[in-house]
Amino acid sequence: MDSRAVWVAIIAVIVIVIAGIAGFLATRPPAAPTTVTVTVTETKTETKTITVTAPTTTTTTTPAKPVVKEIKIGMIQPLSGPLAQTGAKNKAGAEFALEEINSLGGVKNCGGAKLVIVWGDSAGDPSRGAAEAERLITQEKVVALLGCYQSSVTKTASEVAERYHVPFLNGDSESAALTQRGYKWFFRTKPHMGMHSIYHFEFLKWLNETYGGLKTVAIIHEDTEWGSDAAKYWLMRAKEYGFKVVAVVSYHAATVTSLDSEVEKLKAANPDVLLVAPYTQDAILLVKTMKAHNWMPKVVLAQGGGFLDPYYIKQIGKDGYYLFTGNIFNWDLVEKIPKLREKNEKFKAKYGWDFVGEGDVDNYIAVWTIYLAIEEACKVADPTNLEEFRKAIRDALANLKVTPDEPWFIVPWKGIEFGPDGQNKLARGIITQMMPDDGKYHTVYPPEYATRDPIYPIPPWDQRD
Repeated sequence: MDSRAVWVAIIAVIVIVIAGIAGFLATRPPAAPTTVTVTVTETKTETKTITVTAPTTTTTTTPAKPVVKEIKIGMIQPLSGPLAQTGAKNKAGAEFALEEINSLGGVKNCGGAKLVIVWGDSAGDPSRGAAEAERLITQEKVVALLGCYQSSVTKTASEVAERYHVPFLNGDSESAALTQRGYKWFFRTKPHMGMHSIYHFEFLKWLNETYGGLKTVAIIHEDTEWGSDAAKYWLMRAKEYGFKVVAVVSYHAATVTSLDSEVEKLKAANPDVLLVAPYTQDAILLVKTMKAHNWMPKVVLAQGGGFLDPYYIKQIGKDGYYLFTGNIFNWDLVEKIPKLREKNEKFKAKYGWDFVGEGDVDNYIAVWTIYLAIEEACKVADPTNLEEFRKAIRDALANLKVTPDEPWFIVPWKGIEFGPDGQNKLARGIITQMMPDDGKYHTVYPPEYATRDPIYPIPPWDQRD
């Protein structure tokens, strides 16, 4: 046989052997590379050995999503300083929601990971709030931020979050300017002052149509971001609704020790309605000063703030009777929202007071809302990849739609749906009045949520029991 023909035959045999081996190995589990030695003997007594390494077969699988034991969110509140009582109230609402979420299985789409709040203390200082935001983001590696109650602190803390591309969900600040900055990572669940101011004046219009006698208003407000924003919108609405503004007075809540001159100015202006934007200690000081000067207009209407703090209610006692305040919620809505009763009873048993609304319910709603966004983010992103996961949370918030039939949804809103500016378009408010028969706030407006008729006008100091 021709030598060339012999080699052609040898190569053909080798190819067949290799093909057979490869077919066999393809049906077996992956193994280490296999070496096959084929010895071919020619007729010329020359022996040649050819070594062939068969390819290793592998199975490609998608890596499993990393299992995390906990997912951390950060919340900043005034846990020390002059607003420490308010911070404690706000913290209670957030922790109440957290306990519910974890008792129901945690973040289910991330393998039941426990949701954890890492706390930051602003002490009521905007610069400290910003520093706490940076610490929570860079050191604690939280996936989102919440807080900070005071609009001035929320403003600086959310600036940090925007810079780091971290979602910031605000549940307890009311300055409208917060959602007018063009931010892409900032969201707010509750109404802002522009929205609140509308139902304040709708209420005053309704009082006028029902009882009459209201033509003039005066404004007193603390002078930081929130109070100044309130005054701006009240001035705007007064003009729109045909009320004359006779005085505007401001003060610095962090340092004020006397409001005598401010109350004298307001008393001299003699308004039918006094609109108030205070924090806690200044709210107490204002009411006591009004009593000392024997002055009470027909209506005193606050926008929450200190008027809703349990500490204010305890300290002011009967002197707080008859005063009105705006809110997003009130305990007596159990008559209108049946599922609220059980929630309120559990909350009161744990913390010692009925749900107030501002602060506690604000943050209860906010924690549940961020939880829903985290559940959605877990479907599409790896929680160990912070950049990816934070963006997924941000996108989930932007597309979130919550309806009132959620078991945790205890506020009289139409739901939660964020507009392009990050503001919940479906939030709304109510008006409450502290009644003398039980010393509690009762809902008096709007009519569909009212549990009492308002007592109007507010009786003068010398005509009270």
